[in-house]
Amino acid sequence: MVSGNVFGKCALALSFAAFIYQSAHAQEGQDQLASGLSALNGQDYGAASEYFADAFKAGQADGAFYLGRMLELGLGSAPDLKAAIALYLAGSAKASAPAKNRLGVLHIQGTGVLQDFEQGAQLICEAAELGDPNGAYNCASLLLEGKGVGQDEAAAYDWFKTASDLGHLGARNEYANALIEGKYVEQDIPGAVQLFQQTAAEGNPVGLYSLGQAFAVGIGVDQSLVKAHSYFNLAAALNHPLAAEARARLEPDMSDEDIRAAQQLAKAWRPNAPEQEKE
Repeated sequence: MVSGNVFGKCALALSFAAFIYQSAHAQEGQDQLASGLSALNGQDYGAASEYFADAFKAGQADGAFYLGRMLELGLGSAPDLKAAIALYLAGSAKASAPAKNRLGVLHIQGTGVLQDFEQGAQLICEAAELGDPNGAYNCASLLLEGKGVGQDEAAAYDWFKTASDLGHLGARNEYANALIEGKYVEQDIPGAVQLFQQTAAEGNPVGLYSLGQAFAVGIGVDQSLVKAHSYFNLAAALNHPLAAEARARLEPDMSDEDIRAAQQLAKAWRPNAPEQEKE
């Protein structure tokens, strides 16, 4: 007689084998996705397309998003929005957060699909729930405006914080402003300045301008017109609409030596290296 225990062991072995196969398949998809991103950064669009297609076949839903984005932007081929949307739909159906976000944005804009604020907001906020930083930022913006979803400023700033924690520069600036104002969050001026320092270090013009403001009046940092001028100068070079005027307002209270020192600071400044270039 065959023991029930033997059958149980066989079932366990089969389940374990299936788990090993699925894990290996998933790892293969992750590797293909990473290779595709590397090829994309190197502007090898043919290789990138192949890697992303293989990643999608191996179960990495984001492969469809990257393929779609390449088609939408015309990277390696003529732009094809219709084909891109089909890929966003395929990725979204398999829970690709960036695909959901991009498809949602297209519905908000009414580009290539029907304009539908509710559908767009649903997709974008689903992407946010899945941990997509762009989705979190966009969901916050929609909640703030009440577009496609009920207006909820408190929830909006919760999502700005989430997006900020995920590294979204625009969200860090928005959340920093909330910390300064004490709007829906406890006021934390040093924390706000720290966030502006992070976005400024990445070469973000809003962060540079905001840091210039902090140094100009001594909010969260020791006042320094030289540092303020240098940050306004950098922000103006990156086309921030208010930075040149802010820089000019400082100059009557600065000596020629101070202005030269500020200009030297601006010339010596360098943004942080991209993550992939850091050790």
